[in-house]
Amino acid sequence: MKYLKNYIIPFSGLKEGKHQFQFEAGERFFREFEESEIERGEVNIEVELEKRTTYLSLGFKLTGSVQLICDRCLDNYDQPLDSDFKLYVKFSEEPQVDDDEVMYLHPNDHQVEIGHLIYEFIVLSLPARHVHPDDENGESTCDPDMLDKLDEYDHPGDGDEPIDPRWNDLKKIIGN
Repeated sequence: MKYLKNYIIPFSGLKEGKHQFQFEAGERFFREFEESEIERGEVNIEVELEKRTTYLSLGFKLTGSVQLICDRCLDNYDQPLDSDFKLYVKFSEEPQVDDDEVMYLHPNDHQVEIGHLIYEFIVLSLPARHVHPDDENGESTCDPDMLDKLDEYDHPGDGDEPIDPRWNDLKKIIGN
C-alpha cells in the first residue's frame, strides 16, 4: 500500500481555479489490489482539480488498456479504456458517508488520496463480459482451437439421447 502514496493530490497550497495532474497505472499499481482481475495494463489518468472555497471538483480522464482473461476462450487480451468520471469533494467536521459522486474530507485535511478511486474507475470502465473484440470483418479473434472445443460440447440434446417425454407434456400445457 506504500506505492499508492504516489497517487495523492495536495490541494492546500493551490490557488482557487483549475489545476492539472497526470498519473499512470501500470503493473505495479494493479499489484496493490488483492483479488484484482487486472494484473497488467497501461492506463494514463488525467485529473483536473477545480478548487473552490467550499469544495473541490475532480474530473478524471482514463485512457489506455488493461489485460483481461477472455470469458469465452480463457486467453489474455487487451481491453481498451477511454472513460470520464466526475467526483466532488466536500468538507465536513462530522463524519459523512461517501456516495458515488461526493467524497467527504475533514476541513483540516490538505490532500486527497485518489489511488483507490482510480482503481474503482478502471474497474467501472470494464465491460460486464470480457471477450476478445471482433476483427474488422466481424469475426471473433478468440482462440480458434478453444472455440472448436466449445462447439463440440455446446449442443446438448443432439445425438442419440432421447428427449425426456415430460417436456412434450409441458409443451401441451403451454399450447392451451
